[in-house]
Amino acid sequence: MKNLTIVSFLLVLLCSGSNVFSQSPRQIIDSLKSRVEEKLPPDQLANMYGELGWQYAAINLDSAIFFGKMAVEKAEEAGEPKILAQAYSDLGSGILQKGNLDESKVLYLRSLQIREQIQDSLGMAKSYNALGFIHQRKYETDSAIGYFLKALPIFQKEKAELNAAAVLNNLGVIYQNLPDYQKAKQAYEEAIAIRERLEDFRSVIGSYNNLGTVYKYLGDFDQAETYFRKAIAKSVELEDPMNQAISYRIYAMFLLEKGDLDNLEDIARKGLVVARQVNTQYEVAALETALGSALNAKGKFREAKPLLIAAAKNFQEQGSEEDVLFPYFELISVYASLGQADSSRFYSNLYQQTLRTKVEKESKEIVAELETKYQTELKDLQIAEQQLQIKNQNLMIFGSLGLALILAVVGYLLYSQQKLKNRQLQQEGELKAALAQLETQNKLQEQRMLISRDLHDNIGAQLTFIISAIENLKYFEPIKEQLTSRYDSIANFTKQTITELRDTIWAMNSGQVTWDSLILRIQDYLQKARESKSSIQFDCLIEENIDRESKMNSSDSIQILRIVQEAVQNAVRYSDASRVEIKFHATKKDFVGVIHDNGKGFDQGTILLGNGLYNMQKRAEELGGKVEIKSGLGQGTSVKLSWPSK
Repeated sequence: MKNLTIVSFLLVLLCSGSNVFSQSPRQIIDSLKSRVEEKLPPDQLANMYGELGWQYAAINLDSAIFFGKMAVEKAEEAGEPKILAQAYSDLGSGILQKGNLDESKVLYLRSLQIREQIQDSLGMAKSYNALGFIHQRKYETDSAIGYFLKALPIFQKEKAELNAAAVLNNLGVIYQNLPDYQKAKQAYEEAIAIRERLEDFRSVIGSYNNLGTVYKYLGDFDQAETYFRKAIAKSVELEDPMNQAISYRIYAMFLLEKGDLDNLEDIARKGLVVARQVNTQYEVAALETALGSALNAKGKFREAKPLLIAAAKNFQEQGSEEDVLFPYFELISVYASLGQADSSRFYSNLYQQTLRTKVEKESKEIVAELETKYQTELKDLQIAEQQLQIKNQNLMIFGSLGLALILAVVGYLLYSQQKLKNRQLQQEGELKAALAQLETQNKLQEQRMLISRDLHDNIGAQLTFIISAIENLKYFEPIKEQLTSRYDSIANFTKQTITELRDTIWAMNSGQVTWDSLILRIQDYLQKARESKSSIQFDCLIEENIDRESKMNSSDSIQILRIVQEAVQNAVRYSDASRVEIKFHATKKDFVGVIHDNGKGFDQGTILLGNGLYNMQKRAEELGGKVEIKSGLGQGTSVKLSWPSK
């Protein structure tokens, strides 16, 4: 049975935004109930019902859900998007603590959709953290980390320390499950320091439990027990039965692993009383399992049996396929000790069947996802290969035509020399003109060969990498999270490859490129960037001192385009900017392009710049120019490209 150390309450605290720590939940509830009896407008009633739901979450989850639904009803009547988003969040919190992960996820997604529409960044961060918590409970680590890392920088930017502490606590749980216990310990200690300093004592209970669990895994049982007892004592002091039930459950599972049966029985019995009072089904089932295991080990088989049966039924109703295996396993030995061989055999078969069903279900899901992604990527790869073959054939045709043209010119010159000897002076002039034309054709052919080599070396190498990556997937163990990440990486790589292919073909077919054509190409790229990152405004400007109809070599245009793409891509990935602006202007000797974002910037003295800058510098050298980068913390980043005007 997986002993979750995540404390549900810290998610509820995060989503409610309450800062009341000095009063007990019952005192606050009595005060709020007296207020809701007054004739108040719907928006105020929605807020009060939401607060009542949050406070009842520490006492009785059914009441918490009831008041959460009342909050949604009044918020819809009020017609205020921000209040409605908070009401969905409050209701989702109560349902999450009840154990219904899927229903709570739907409510949090509704809340997030509204908050995105009204640009409520702090509310969005709270929804991100809540969704990360749900994925964490479902053991979907990659999705959980993604949501947490979206939430944390927003909380830090808004100086919402308590919210940031909740994210740190949840990240600690992920580090713990990796396992990286030292990082988990550091994250928990940072969360505890913030919560104790701000007197957020209700949330610090969860951090105590989590830190105790890390000490358990590090083998320091004394320190672990100290923090488990601190969590229980603090929840009793605050009259917080929900956190009491959670803390008793975590401590009981620790004592079960430790083999301290006497203390386990006492703690499990106390915890069951509180958990049943709050009606938190997961804690009830877990404590029934722990108490039943202790009684089974002590030989109290008849007393253990109903507890384990009830726990198994409870876990089944919650859809917890992993947790239900533990009471099944204990019931095998209980019935065997009672001499009831048929019942023992029944639970033995049920245990094996449940385990087999779980494994088969996971295997089928992984295989189905693997097959779908493989077929999709294979089809995309075949299309890309066909397009590459077509382009190579076109290149061969163009090369043949060029060679035929050269042969025709040479033949004409030889024929003219034999026929018009008496016009030698005139022939020399014609020959010079023909040679000049030939030189122009050769330069054009060299440019096309350069673009062809770029197509072969760059795109060909990337497609080869994709083929290799797909072939290597067969050697990975069928772990869902790793496969998903691997496929996403290949998909993004393929999209980048296709974009580079199209840009290269555009330059190859253009020959001479006008400024207008280049700007249109950049704007096409920015449109794709807008679609993938709607929170950023992209602008591209060209000043009047540049003649839009003036032309440049296609090789120069592709270098400029690649530098702009690299700079914009870096801004989208790392800057947290709301605006990216591209400007081109001309000086007496040079053309200048500046790509500027208003993001968070970085300290150039401490950040090691990588391959992106090196590639931009190499492309600038091909233009005969240079690239300069200026950035500072909180000042955004500017990439300046300058090259000679030819």
